[in-house]
Amino acid sequence: MLTHRSRQNEEMRERLQELQQFFIQHEDKTASSAMEDLLQKAAVDEVTIAFCGHFSAGKSSLINSLCGKKVLPASPVPTSANVVAIRNGPKLAKIYQTLQEGEGQISSDEISPIVAMPEELDEYCKNGEQYSYIEVWDEVPLLQEHAVLLDTPGVDSTDDAHKKATDSALHLADAVFYVMDYNHVQSENNLSFAKSLSDWGKPLYLVVTQIDKHREQELSFSAYRSAVEDVFAAWEVTYAGLLFTTLKQKAHPYNQWNELVQLVKTIPDLRSDLIQHSIASSTRHVGEEFIKNWQAKHEDMKEQMLNELGGEEGAARLASETSRFNQDIAQISEMTGEERKQFRTETDQLLSSANITPADVRSAAESYLESRRPGFKVGFLFSSGKTEQEKEARLQQFWDLFTRQADGQIAFHLRSLLRGLGQSHGLWNEEWNEKLEANLYTPEIELITKRKAPDTQITGEYVLNYCKDLRADLIASYRRSALELADDLLHELSEKNAPVLVALEEQRKQLDVKNKVANQLSQLEQHIQDTAAAVRVMLPAMTTLTSELLPEVSHRTAPVETAADLTGTGVERNVTVSEDKGSLTVRKERPALAARRYERLSAAATRLREAAAHLAPYSAMNSAVRGLNTRAASFDRGTFTLALFGAFSAGKSSFASALLGEAVLPVSPHPTTAAINRIMAPPEDMTHRTAQVTMKSKASVWADLTFSFNLLGLGVPDEKTWRAAVSAVTPQQVHPAGRPHYSFLKAAASGYDDALSKLGRSFVVNMEEYRAYVAEESKSCFVESIDLYYSCDLTNQGIIIVDTPGADSINARHTGVTFNYMKNADALVFITYYNHAFSQGDRQFLNQLGRVKDTKSLDNMFFVINAADLAASSEELELVKEHVSEKLQQNGVRSPHLYAVSSLQALDAKQTENEDKLAESGFTEFEQAFSTFAGEELLDIALLEANKDIQIARKRVEQWVQDARQGAEVRERRKEELERALAQGEQLLQRLSNQSKDHEIAQETQELIFHTGQRIGYRISEFMSEAFHPSVLREDAGDLKAIFISSGRELLRMLNLEMQQELLATSIRLENKGKQLVTFAAEEMADELSGLTPGISLSVSLSKGWETPSLGTGEEQESIEFKLFWKYFKNPKSFFEGNGRKELQQVLDPELKQFISKQLQGNESLLKDYYQSLIRTSFYEVSLDLSEQWKENISGLVAALDLADDSEKLVLLAQKLSSLEQESHI
Repeated sequence: MLTHRSRQNEEMRERLQELQQFFIQHEDKTASSAMEDLLQKAAVDEVTIAFCGHFSAGKSSLINSLCGKKVLPASPVPTSANVVAIRNGPKLAKIYQTLQEGEGQISSDEISPIVAMPEELDEYCKNGEQYSYIEVWDEVPLLQEHAVLLDTPGVDSTDDAHKKATDSALHLADAVFYVMDYNHVQSENNLSFAKSLSDWGKPLYLVVTQIDKHREQELSFSAYRSAVEDVFAAWEVTYAGLLFTTLKQKAHPYNQWNELVQLVKTIPDLRSDLIQHSIASSTRHVGEEFIKNWQAKHEDMKEQMLNELGGEEGAARLASETSRFNQDIAQISEMTGEERKQFRTETDQLLSSANITPADVRSAAESYLESRRPGFKVGFLFSSGKTEQEKEARLQQFWDLFTRQADGQIAFHLRSLLRGLGQSHGLWNEEWNEKLEANLYTPEIELITKRKAPDTQITGEYVLNYCKDLRADLIASYRRSALELADDLLHELSEKNAPVLVALEEQRKQLDVKNKVANQLSQLEQHIQDTAAAVRVMLPAMTTLTSELLPEVSHRTAPVETAADLTGTGVERNVTVSEDKGSLTVRKERPALAARRYERLSAAATRLREAAAHLAPYSAMNSAVRGLNTRAASFDRGTFTLALFGAFSAGKSSFASALLGEAVLPVSPHPTTAAINRIMAPPEDMTHRTAQVTMKSKASVWADLTFSFNLLGLGVPDEKTWRAAVSAVTPQQVHPAGRPHYSFLKAAASGYDDALSKLGRSFVVNMEEYRAYVAEESKSCFVESIDLYYSCDLTNQGIIIVDTPGADSINARHTGVTFNYMKNADALVFITYYNHAFSQGDRQFLNQLGRVKDTKSLDNMFFVINAADLAASSEELELVKEHVSEKLQQNGVRSPHLYAVSSLQALDAKQTENEDKLAESGFTEFEQAFSTFAGEELLDIALLEANKDIQIARKRVEQWVQDARQGAEVRERRKEELERALAQGEQLLQRLSNQSKDHEIAQETQELIFHTGQRIGYRISEFMSEAFHPSVLREDAGDLKAIFISSGRELLRMLNLEMQQELLATSIRLENKGKQLVTFAAEEMADELSGLTPGISLSVSLSKGWETPSLGTGEEQESIEFKLFWKYFKNPKSFFEGNGRKELQQVLDPELKQFISKQLQGNESLLKDYYQSLIRTSFYEVSLDLSEQWKENISGLVAALDLADDSEKLVLLAQKLSSLEQESHI
């Protein structure tokens, strides 16, 4: 008789077999292979313990230590590109080759494995593309007879082979150990992946490695552990245990290595329940993956159909398009008749209302009719001639009044009607103007004279009837000619519309084809849904593990005296400082970074001022003198900005401290730099080791609060109650992507009372206070900027260090602040971490850099691998450098300036004045390269420009000498020539001053914004999937309607952020385009002016920095009311497994595209107007500058012609300038 457990196992095997057959029938060999693995797993009674985590968090080293020997290769760069299974037994290794696409990724009986010894595994483990799965047997007593350890590739690896191998193996795990580097616990990737493991429901143990890096004097370990627990709680990560370990310092007081070993020993004893639970969880996971793959498998066909339909938007509007085409065809077909009817109506209305015979015309008509009665005569003597004259006068008066009325009341308006009819259809041209004038009825005088006057007396009634008949004849004539002309126009319209009708009919036929495709698409989607439903029916129910079935992990508390002595420097090493410091001193004798920078700048400034002094007596050199003095002043200020970028714990702050030679910036394994902070030499009015803190204004803080409130759906903050509203929010209520805003609000609420009196102020603080304002979120969230004044060799050379927030930090304000420094910094240093080189955060930075790299040279970028002292050997270090260099090249950075350094070692070396140790840290090589760039290469360019200014002045003086030595007659002719040239030049410069490039900038802006909209539009589906995610909208998540609306706000936030980044890149492209247009036109003008007469030296100079315009913030989180779309969400299952999310996207798509279009159009107008205005201003300014130079050049040449007796003075002046030029080369 079968036991309950046996029946459960049998039912599970039947379910797995049924699913396997289903997957085989549907040709998914990956899924069917996974079912085979699970069937084998159910049969062998073996518990699987998987190790996952950062690709260089030390998983392989951890497993080797658990095994008591080196079983796996270990390296700081990705090594295990495949899944490695380790069992206890006689030494043996089996390597399974990767099957062909679609045939599964885990071992299969179809291919015989390669048999090797464990010592031969290194190359196999690194080649995940060729070898997907490796089994190793070795003497590992820890595993006993019923356990297997799985080592997987890093979940944060950028290598697709690594990701596939990890995903394909996790379904075998019964317990998962997630391994994290001490310095990267709070990275977004760790938190999100740990969350996904937690949601999967398998027992999860979090292991923090390399705690030997901890420094108790900077942060207590209990505070560190609490922060780790808090952040995982905020992310709702459920775990069975949290352990802290180090392999380098086994005696570390907080090391839980022994607890980890005991835990691994205990798990096999719990295998029965763990295996049952794991198989159910994995089966559900594989089933859901099959559904995703099944959908993806049909994606090409769907995409092809959608492409035929014009995309999803085209498919959605197909019915309306068909209806519209039918309406268009009908409209065009009936257009001629409708237009004729409309024209007749308007003509009749016009003619019927035309007042042709007002009182003055009727009076003239009566007078005229009186003159035509028998017996009419004027006077007594010579009356015959006078009578005829009177008759003619009365006729002409009547005719003039009558025709004037006819033209004003009828002809003018008929012309407008006809012209409007023709213009509305694009038919009107000059020929039609002529035709209108020739063919529109023109009244002739016979209209009046052909009517005989009555013999009887002329009465008022008769006059009225006469005028009425006259009006009727006139209107009939006008109407007839107008309708004839309209018919001619409409005939042309019919001819014009004929090919349009043919085209529309052809398009309607194409729509009929599309409607057929749409029906096929609907059937395909139904087939996909039916298949998904069939799979879900076969999946087992989700089981749960009670805490009693899992071993507990307790905290390790170190003795007080031990913790107090903990230095946490990381690696146990013997540091020897040479007694003979005179030969190895760092600070006293080694050259400072860019040591001669100020010296060279100062010397150049002196030369420029000396040249200006020599030229000052000559008024024709006024602009040159001003230019020389201005450049000299800029050399006096001579600052150089070095901006540091990188992930939040790559070691930027410790790197900056190493540059300065003192641990100046706060260093922590948690995100610290929450605002940009600059370190520079103190000006005269400031003291060394003080900082200027500039706080945000109250309005700015309130804007931040309002934005975060809005994004989290908390309404509008009230000044009295906002903190209570924040305290009422729990992490569970917040969309994962909104948690940085939650963190910001919590910090703001905590520090608001203390900050309130300081808002809008700027004040000086000491070093201890400075560290708090940098590192403590409750203070730093109110800070606008911080300038630390620190005097050292580096800053005293005018170099300003900018420490930026980490690109992947979880703090709410750590994004969007790097762009201006990418654009404007003199040099950029990108720092990646040795044990986590080239993380996702690194890639995000390079993607952002990619938006501007086509507008900025990468020659000013330095790439640094920090914490190189963690390398076990020089070979390992070279391996990491090759890995990073390869990844940089894949991301478009050719020939990167790459340096491996240890900022901690460098800082120690500088503080102990040990030059050898500094060289070993790798810092010497970086500092030398940076010194060469900042103190020589970049400086040489500036000094070359300065020398060019002196050279131009010298050439002008030499031309003066040449002209002054001419004969008197030649000099007079030369004066006349210069006067003519002056006038011609002024005319040319007026042309430049009035230039604009409005059309070019409008066109460029329109094109850039169009492509921006397209790029963002293409990614709507991606953003939708991230915002409306199954891990967020779960049955057990609470108020699903509130979370749904929050997901909508998150979608808009993501779109806004993408638009802001794109628009900033667009502003740089427009700036470069504008400068290019102005410079090209100005240089052409300078060449044209120089060609008017010899001896002219003109230079074109634009202001270097154009300010980036203030773009639309895009903070319209309520621009789409997502509560109106709640009806598309019935429950998580129907939303994600059915058509809910797809239907939501279909109805949201036009709204989102309108939202994007509205934001972009507003900014398009802003950018266009801004750069058009800036370019017009630049043309005006450059023309003024050239005009001044032009006048002074001409003035100087004219003056020189009168200096024939003083030519030797000019020769001496030229020699002095030449001497100053030569000095710059010394």
